[in-house]
Amino acid sequence: MRPEIVARLERAGAAWAGYLVPNYVIMLAVGSLLAAVVVVEEARRYGYARRDTLLVLMVGYAGGLLGGALVPALQGLVALVRTGHFRVPTGMAAYGGLIVGTVAGVLTLRRLRRPVRPFLDALAPAIGVAYFFARIGCFLAGCDYGVPSTAVWAVRFPPGSYAFRDHVAHGLMGPMAPASLPVHPTQLYLAFAGLLLFLCLRLVPSRGDGRRFALLTLGYAALRSTIELWRGDANRGSVGPFSTSQLLAMLTIVVVLVAWLLLRRRSPLRGARRSA
Repeated sequence: MRPEIVARLERAGAAWAGYLVPNYVIMLAVGSLLAAVVVVEEARRYGYARRDTLLVLMVGYAGGLLGGALVPALQGLVALVRTGHFRVPTGMAAYGGLIVGTVAGVLTLRRLRRPVRPFLDALAPAIGVAYFFARIGCFLAGCDYGVPSTAVWAVRFPPGSYAFRDHVAHGLMGPMAPASLPVHPTQLYLAFAGLLLFLCLRLVPSRGDGRRFALLTLGYAALRSTIELWRGDANRGSVGPFSTSQLLAMLTIVVVLVAWLLLRRRSPLRGARRSA
């Protein structure tokens, strides 16, 4: 999509369009930097030093990149077992990045002997910010596109894009077509889901008990699973009627709810109420 946007702007007289329109990497970097600003501000209210916050973020970002690449690699191994052909991983998996990045951050906090749940609450709104910019980057890159649609807001991707190649490979159109079939802009749906999570979580009182992070993971799982119904990219992986992300969403919901119930049972406040 980025080449198409650049070409249209250049035809309109914007000679510097190629330098002005960002790509996926730039959007990911912008989202990460803005998210870091949000986390530093939020974590300061809980008493975390800026140095500790930035260290946790650096480790979390590294874990997120590793996790984002790990899920597609595992999907490739599953394809190898099923078909005998290894599918070369393409792109990054947001769920893998969220899970591995969170685990890496938690381990770092443990090593620093700092409380975990307040930091996760400080982190929660920022993840929505980073997700918004990352998914705008996905739209510019043309990945994670939707199924064909007749909606007035459906978009066409240019020749050579992921959607274009996929539609040609499945015989939905000829290779000389001017663009892909109109599809749901699921990247934008996902981007605005991240923005919605950010705005809603900023309204949740900051109690430092992990509530914000729990709401983030539950909200993300629900929104992501719903938007997956309109995803059309075949390489995202599936097991039976569910996509890989939907299965991870179900697992996430169960884990978060169980963890929340266990933490509430161990809460000192609840224990004090029982003894009273």
